[in-house]
Amino acid sequence: MSAEAASPPLSHDPAWPRTGGWPAPDATEPAADLAIIGVPTSRTSLSPSNAHETPAAVRAALRRYSSHLVALGNPGSRGGEAELVLDEALRIVDAGDVEEPDSDDGEAGATARIAELAARTGLVVALGGDNALTVPAALGVAGTSLGTAGLITLDAHHDLRDGRSNGSPVRRLVEAGLNPHRIVQIGIADFANSRAYRRRARELGITVIHRDELHDRPLREVVDEALHVAGAGGGPIHVDLDVDVCDRSVAPGCPASIPGGLEAHELRRITRLLVADPRVRGVDIAEVDAAADAADGRTVRLAALLVLEAAAGVAQRLGR
Repeated sequence: MSAEAASPPLSHDPAWPRTGGWPAPDATEPAADLAIIGVPTSRTSLSPSNAHETPAAVRAALRRYSSHLVALGNPGSRGGEAELVLDEALRIVDAGDVEEPDSDDGEAGATARIAELAARTGLVVALGGDNALTVPAALGVAGTSLGTAGLITLDAHHDLRDGRSNGSPVRRLVEAGLNPHRIVQIGIADFANSRAYRRRARELGITVIHRDELHDRPLREVVDEALHVAGAGGGPIHVDLDVDVCDRSVAPGCPASIPGGLEAHELRRITRLLVADPRVRGVDIAEVDAAADAADGRTVRLAALLVLEAAAGVAQRLGR
């Protein structure tokens, strides 16, 4: 059991409502603005992992937060800020977890379930699980538009390995029909890859934005480039948020995170900026092992905040 799961019960204050605890989808209700679904992959991980425990841990961590946010710098608002309560502005649903996503049948079932949700939802957020979940998540979001779809990864790794593991989802998606010229990889790090896979990325025509570039380029400029490349086909865009792109100090629950990665605020801001674009129809949150997190649950809490940043992006693109 993680330290987060063993925490004392949370306090109750009616003037400070907690977020999360969203209802299941209902076919009789209007389409949702955002749906979360757990895809607890872990069995093919290159590092020993209990990442299958993470969807439940993220749901629990969401209860630590409210859905209130302040959007600074809005020129049309009094005092240069605008307030928003996401749980009031958006219809958010929780579709539960898919079963056995590491098996062939389970992966196909996860793909179909995500495709169902994507057909009736503005944004699907898939909670991993290790990075193997990116295959059914991206395929489900793309649906019949795989040939025109795009993929943006926030990841320290190329994920182009041979075989089937959490190190191979990008290669598997290309083999399934995703155009590699519409793939952008942000945050690729030194000492975390190999010459062979760097060469493979180059030969496929994948756009790579190295971690070092993020020291000198504005994040909004990087996001604009990624959306331009991934969206060139006119189809839906899926975003893979592999939390091991972050510095190990803020993501100790990611087995492959290294010192020198992104800061938590950078990943949070990039998430909101990307999702504010209506072409982004899916997000997955990957590589967090709740059982390996620090005692304060910082990695799982970051994953929960990424769900809320995605919701904030949806609200922004809807003008809420």
